[in-house]
Amino acid sequence: MFVSNMGKSHDYSKAATFGALRPVTSGNFPIFKTARLLEEIESALKDSTPDDYLLISGSSVIAALCAVVWVQMHPVIKILMLDKARDCYVERSVIRADIRKELSQLIEPPRRNK
Repeated sequence: MFVSNMGKSHDYSKAATFGALRPVTSGNFPIFKTARLLEEIESALKDSTPDDYLLISGSSVIAALCAVVWVQMHPVIKILMLDKARDCYVERSVIRADIRKELSQLIEPPRRNK
């Protein structure tokens, strides 16, 4: 499983039941250097498969970019999120085709002038 931003102080032991942890980024990453950040994310996710999990951890910017890259690479994102109330990780899947279908209903095609 790929961890969007692995922190040293976070306990990932409950997530380990879903697979080995592979950090995409670690620690305090410079999020304002977006080109470098995107390169780092693409490099880390190049060996991912649709069966892998993306564990959301740390910076929301990094998590968002990881999800964008993932959905371009794979037809589904299997996301792991920490449910603090239940003290466990929960899985959610997002399917690229479903995103496209929903977006196509929101976006009207351009009108032609007659």
